[in-house]
Amino acid sequence: MSPVGPSPAARPAGTAPRPPGPRAPLAAALAALAAAACSAGSPDFAVRPVPPGPAPAPFAAAFRAAHVGDMGEYGAQQAEVSRALAAEARARPLDLVVHAGDNLYECGPDAARPGADACAFAADGSTVERPGSGPEDPRFAWNLERALEPVRRDGRPVPVLLVLGNHDVAAWGSCARGGDPAAVARTKACLEVARVSPQWSMPGRHWVVDRGPVRLIGIDSNLLKRDYGGFTFEGEEAFVREVAAPCAERLCFLVSHHPSASAGEHRGDATPAYLERVRRLEAAAGGRIAAWLSGHEHQLEHLRSPSGTEVFISGNAARGRPQERFSAVSVPGTRLLFASTAWGFGVLEVGDGAWSYRFVNSRGEAIHCCAAAGRAPCEPVACAP
Repeated sequence: MSPVGPSPAARPAGTAPRPPGPRAPLAAALAALAAAACSAGSPDFAVRPVPPGPAPAPFAAAFRAAHVGDMGEYGAQQAEVSRALAAEARARPLDLVVHAGDNLYECGPDAARPGADACAFAADGSTVERPGSGPEDPRFAWNLERALEPVRRDGRPVPVLLVLGNHDVAAWGSCARGGDPAAVARTKACLEVARVSPQWSMPGRHWVVDRGPVRLIGIDSNLLKRDYGGFTFEGEEAFVREVAAPCAERLCFLVSHHPSASAGEHRGDATPAYLERVRRLEAAAGGRIAAWLSGHEHQLEHLRSPSGTEVFISGNAARGRPQERFSAVSVPGTRLLFASTAWGFGVLEVGDGAWSYRFVNSRGEAIHCCAAAGRAPCEPVACAP
């Protein structure tokens, strides 16, 4: 269905719908969009190649995170997913929201805004040495942060960790706004890393965050496709090798926009060069990654790659692909365990010696669950009531 207002195709690239005036409260705007979404609703097509086993015994979660991606566009679908995320946080308190890229559709932040070109990376090429100057870019609040503001714990915003997606550094066509594409992409990456708000934290172009029993490793997966903006895949590979050593003792999850494998429209990304870079990243981590938490595909997917690594794709928060039928996988030997066109998000829970993952649709219903003991595979199980 089309979002409220002009469709992405009808809107000039690099622009966003005009924010409501100061007298239009956020709650009212989101409610109106949610009501519009209800008139069409989320598509519910799903494939379940592996029947779920019995529900496992519950465990005490020491860490719980929502995994959502591709949410960076104001519209009816985004409002429905926002509502469901907020309800999930009220029912089961979240420690973190992990947003897997495409944070600002269509073209990322505005690299042509006055003062944007002052943004500069530090010598490490990941953290920001000097943020941009000039007026604040309204895209951050309007496209994404407003939708995450209702996700709270004890009255405070749940922290949101983000990685870069391909639209965040877009420098193709009119997204380049007449500048040098390499410089535009680098400036956009810098502006997103420099942004700090209650609903936006990107510690670096790549980053590592420890929470309880979990290590989260965020990468700039745009480099799986090609080097850009002066950034190289070799730098990403070296970073993963450096931060993955503790993964021998604790569960590690790789957060990326692009998945290592998929059964969706972007399966054509999996060129030999792309797959070789995936292989090198997993080798750099010493084969210790429990799962990839990704987006990019605008649906919900659970796969197991030929390396035995779980792949969870949660990219159906603002733009869906209801026509997808998951007819093939991108990488031979990949096992598709579940896929759905339903709008929604994932929830990762980790406890002492066990972890689980479930997909939740925009109506708040658990539609796929898996459970793992230690470093064993996350096998499909019946979702607990």
